[in-house]
Amino acid sequence: MDALADFFPHLLVFAALLLAAIALTPAVESVGLPGPAAFLAVGVIAGYLEIVPTDRLGELPLEQIGVLGLYAILFQGGLATGYTAWRKEAGPILALGTVGTAATAGLVSLFAHYLLGFEWTLAALVAVALSPTDPAAVYATLRGRDQFRRARVVLEGESGFNDPVSISLMIAVVAFVSSGHATVTGSAVHLVQELGLGLVGGVAGAGVLILLLKATPRLEEALESIAVLITVVVIGAATAVAHGSGFLAVYVAGLLFADRWAAQDGTKHAIPESVSAAAEPVLFGLLGAVYAPRVTGGDVIDGAVLTLVTFCLLRPAIVLACLSRSSFTRTERLVVTLGGLKGAVPLLLAGYAALEALPQTNRTEAVVLSATAISILVQGWGLSVVTSSRASTVE
Repeated sequence: MDALADFFPHLLVFAALLLAAIALTPAVESVGLPGPAAFLAVGVIAGYLEIVPTDRLGELPLEQIGVLGLYAILFQGGLATGYTAWRKEAGPILALGTVGTAATAGLVSLFAHYLLGFEWTLAALVAVALSPTDPAAVYATLRGRDQFRRARVVLEGESGFNDPVSISLMIAVVAFVSSGHATVTGSAVHLVQELGLGLVGGVAGAGVLILLLKATPRLEEALESIAVLITVVVIGAATAVAHGSGFLAVYVAGLLFADRWAAQDGTKHAIPESVSAAAEPVLFGLLGAVYAPRVTGGDVIDGAVLTLVTFCLLRPAIVLACLSRSSFTRTERLVVTLGGLKGAVPLLLAGYAALEALPQTNRTEAVVLSATAISILVQGWGLSVVTSSRASTVE
């Protein structure tokens, strides 16, 4: 009974911190920052002050929580975009989500090694963790601004693809670093396998979801949504068991399923939206609290340098290359450039090194947390300023 009794003080603290973050959200948004920044701030402060028992939160439970949260986020991302809208911008989305993500990881690792003096393993881990972008922060900033819908679709689509690509790339990098028998070719084959099976799993999963929809036409909406979400977990887990990317499978399934579900029940699905809306800020706060005690002043400087290099140099060049054949206006290109915010996925990826007990774990987590926080502050505020000042006219 004592073990159960000890649970309630921790539950009280966690619930109070979540309420504090929710209360802080309007103030954060009023100064032009994305809402999830409030959860990250509360989590970091709680971690530094040791308000939460972060020493009891091992990396494996954190990653397991992250998997479920990311399934919800990616599935809702696919639903929110829809295949019809995605298809119109498929070229820029695929270019940014695949080639652009790989280029970001490669270039950031070069800067981390040659500019900051990171050894190659640390440089690769940090670079891959920082390669994906964040859909929730972007959506929070662009919500209701229909004049930027095209840019938002591209950013959401990019995030949907680059999250699974980055995760698969991180798995390959960790396997290469931790195993004395791994080769570059073997890691590349593993990456292609992950993504290929993930795509197959997503297409098959969408078919399963459509069959579920046909079988439950009169099921109460809440139960139907819960059945859909449970099926999404099955899709992701089954694909992962087959050594594919469950994250890509979940996103593709949501993308292909979106229009069919909208035709039957409308475009708004409260339960998937609510679960996704809760998952990302909770991950921000939880991971921020765990990583915060490991951050030093040097890590903050390194994170700031990598963020500014990415924000001022790499992201604009990659967006320019990937959108070179598109009809995007200068304003839309600027929004896509500023929209490359970092979020919960980089924080999750930073913990992958701990699963193999790599010696670079703490440094990776500290630098990635610093870079993510600075990205939200700098890019999030910049995106808000640009979209607010040009809200009435898109060039």
